[in-house]
Amino acid sequence: MSLKELTIKQHQNAERQHFASTLMSGKISKESYLEYLVNQLQCYSILENHSEFKLPDERLKRAKKIQEDITELQNDLQKEEKELSEMITQSTKNYIKHVTKINNLEDYLAHIYVRYLGDLRGGQMISKKIPGKGKYYQFENNIELANSIYQVINDNMANEAKKVFEFATNLFIEMHKSDQKRKSPLL
Repeated sequence: MSLKELTIKQHQNAERQHFASTLMSGKISKESYLEYLVNQLQCYSILENHSEFKLPDERLKRAKKIQEDITELQNDLQKEEKELSEMITQSTKNYIKHVTKINNLEDYLAHIYVRYLGDLRGGQMISKKIPGKGKYYQFENNIELANSIYQVINDNMANEAKKVFEFATNLFIEMHKSDQKRKSPLL
C-alpha cells in the first residue's frame, strides 16, 4: 500500500468537515479566512523553523506568503495584532507542541507530505475561491516541488501522517464552531 492509501480514511475525514466545504464553496467570509490563515501561519512557521529538520526544497516555504495574505486581510478588516493572536485555536497550540517534540526525520517529513503536498494539489482549487490574492497557494514549479516531496516519503510515515490529518480535522472543527459563533453570536 502507498502512503496515500494508508492515510485515505483520515484524509477523507478531514475533507468531510464543514469548514473544508466552506473553504471550497467560494463563500468563506474574510473574517473566517483570516482566522484560518492565522492558524496556518503558526503551523507552517513551526515546520519551517524546526530546530533539527529542513524542507526538501526551500521553495516550499509558505509562512512568508501566508503572512502577506494575513496582512492584506488584516488591513482590509482593520484588525489589530492583538485580535489576531486571540484567533489561535487550541488544536493549533496542540499541533505546535507536537511538532516541537518531533525528533526523527520520517515523522517530520510526514507533516511535509500532508501539508505541503496538500497545498500543491488541493490548494490550487481553494486559491480560486478565497478572499484576497491567495499568495499562500502560489508556488513556482508545482511538479518539481511535488517531486521533491515524493522523493523523501515512504510508507513508514503513515502513523505520523494520520496524526497530521487528525490535527487538520480538529482545526476544521474549531474553525466551523468559530464560523457558527460569528454568524450567530448567541451560540
